Amino acid sequence: MREVKLPAMLKQLVDEGEYRGNRRWVSTQLGITPAALSQYINGQTNPSLEKLLAMIELFDVSLDFLVFGPDTIGQHANAEAEAVTASIQADIATHSALVGKVGEILAQQIDAATRSVAKRPSTLSNMLDQKQALELERYSEDSTIVTMDLTDDIVEVDSEQEVTAGDFLTVVAQNLAQGRTYHFVLSPEMEDHDTLIQRYRTLLLDQHLSEADLRNCRFSIGLDSFYVGCCLFRLDVDGLKRHSPVLHRYLESFITHDNYIGYIEPPSSPLRAYFLLDADRMQVATRVLERLAPPSSSSS
Repeated sequence: MREVKLPAMLKQLVDEGEYRGNRRWVSTQLGITPAALSQYINGQTNPSLEKLLAMIELFDVSLDFLVFGPDTIGQHANAEAEAVTASIQADIATHSALVGKVGEILAQQIDAATRSVAKRPSTLSNMLDQKQALELERYSEDSTIVTMDLTDDIVEVDSEQEVTAGDFLTVVAQNLAQGRTYHFVLSPEMEDHDTLIQRYRTLLLDQHLSEADLRNCRFSIGLDSFYVGCCLFRLDVDGLKRHSPVLHRYLESFITHDNYIGYIEPPSSPLRAYFLLDADRMQVATRVLERLAPPSSSSS
């Protein structure tokens, strides 16, 4: 099976070709944010079929070149390459046909939900993908986030250390604007906590928040090392059920009687998947959190 080189090829086309230094322009042409483009280049997320097609049109390259690199042009023009290309084309055709049929039969709301689900990578039972985790956090009234880094929130745009807000930071800003609260517990292994916290606060202010809003977002440094990230949310269950009923049905058995839910992120997760906590493990996570960051340890 050939090696997928999409991140490396995308970086070469964006940073070393005629578009060098114009990531923002490229992002605009692809209909994505600079943060999303950086995540594609860093291999943190994968583009949808729609965005792959936009890329090959913008850069005027073949799908085979974009996904597998230049060494496949002459050396691998064989049955394997044809099968992979045919499979991708079949997926695109199937997806388009499905969307058309659903649009004819179902209401607009269900059609939109179907297309959204169809674009997500599959995950195992009792897990969340990144889009589901983002959607869940939108309904958190009080969030505790234990993290080893903030790369999903603060995304580097270029080599000059320019940064922009990632998808998760945008949700944090939306929740803070509604008077909701956040507590970030940072790993003691992270470098230069003060600079990182200040950078995070600056990006929040860029989201049109006030200093008063930021008082609901505090940071602590863990009193001991940890190697697994964890999120605990107190949910607006009624809002989740009303506005995201499919996700609510999936998560219903994991929501505690007092409306809490939690998940962990392994230190290395190529699926970008998050593991949901049952009631017993929620209690364990809460006790561990109390040891890592008791109220007196808050730094800001």
